[in-house]
Formats: sequence, C-alpha cells, structure tokens
Amino acid sequence: MAPLQSFDESALTPATTPSATEWQPSLVLPARILALPSPLSFFCILRFLKTQKRTGWLDKGIANAETISDHMYRMAVMCLLAGDQPGLEGVALDAQKCAIIAIVHDLAEAIVGDLTPCDQVPQDEKHRRERISMLFLSDLIRPHNPRGAEILYESYIAYETGSSPEARFVKEIDKFEFILQSAEYLDDIAHGGEVKADGLDEFYNSSDARKKIKTPVIKTWLSQLDETFATTKSFATLAEANGSK
Repeated sequence: MAPLQSFDESALTPATTPSATEWQPSLVLPARILALPSPLSFFCILRFLKTQKRTGWLDKGIANAETISDHMYRMAVMCLLAGDQPGLEGVALDAQKCAIIAIVHDLAEAIVGDLTPCDQVPQDEKHRRERISMLFLSDLIRPHNPRGAEILYESYIAYETGSSPEARFVKEIDKFEFILQSAEYLDDIAHGGEVKADGLDEFYNSSDARKKIKTPVIKTWLSQLDETFATTKSFATLAEANGSK
C-alpha cells in the first residue's frame, strides 16, 4: 500500500485500507514521517489531530467543523476549571489527571481517524485499531521518555475502561463538550453565521449524551446551558439581557 500523502477519513474506509486482520498504523502513516527520529515522528503524527475535522459534524454538513484537537483541548481546559471537585464517589478529583486523560483520550484518531458507524468498521475492530495505535505511539516516545509513554497508554486505557474516578469524569466532560458544541453551531446558524447544517437539534437534545452526565458540577454546567439556550436555540436572549449583541 502506497504511503498516504495526506491523512483523512476517506483513506481509512474498508475500501482502501488493509483487511481487518492486516490493518496496522505503519500501513496508513506516511513513510516520510515514520522515518523521522523520536520524538519528532510522534509530534508530526499529532498534527493530524489539528487538521482532521470531527466526522459527526461533517456528516451534518458543517464544512468548517471543529477538529479532533479542538475538541480535546477544550475538554482539557474544562477539566482544569472544574478544579478538585468531588466525583460521583464523593472523592475529590485530581484535575491534572483529568486534563491528561482529556488530551489523550482521542489521540489514536490521529492514525485511525474519527470513525463512525457510517464507516462500516465493526466496533471491536475500531477498538483494536485504536489500541494498537496507542501502543504504536507509546513505542515511538518510549526511547525518549519511558514514563511519558506509560502515562500516554495508561491514560488511554483508563478512559476506555472507565477504571478511575477521573476517567469517568472525563467521559462526562466529553458528552458535555459535545452538547455545548451543538449549541454553538445552532447559535451560529440563528445569527447568520457560516455554519449551514440541518439536524443539529438531535445532537443538542441527545438523550444518550445527557443521561451519562451525572457529576454535580457538570450537571450544573448543563443546566446553565439549557436555561440560557434551550428555548430560543440562541444565546441572544442572555446577550440582550446583558445589554450586548
């Protein structure tokens, strides 16, 4: 298989990738990047998170959609701003651990892509690709920073398995950030912005996302969002009340 000249989701569909049993990160990443020394190769792979737009928004017709790194960055800042709030277990969360998990949880998508059911990749195969991609990335930086490699992979596994209070908190942050982004796109549409899309209401009102938000501080954020946005599908009401536009 020829090295990819650019990394996009179409390059990862079943029609163009190796079979499920053959798929490996080294087969889809550009050879010129794989040839770089560590940690430069790792840094260059991270670039794909900055350029690859999130599939769910593209499927809704949002051309200028957020990228994977956009999503993870705001999640990480949210984790820090949450401070050492108590999690569902009532124990204070480690905000720094939460932030690390947030900036790692979708890291494998730099290689795998932001796969959705439309890509027709079975869930078990999707998870296998993500796991071996995280092992691949960890191996890239291990010669440079062994402990960093461990943190990278352990944080990913914690998120996937929900094995710590911090990981479970970040899963809820992921859902809240998704709902907030939906609101922002709807607000942009309401004010004649560049976003042109249909069906975003189902994302904002997603019962699947909302029912997973249980931690008090995130529930408070969601209530604040609903109180200022849900009725008008716009932030205009709040802005007008504050004397701005």
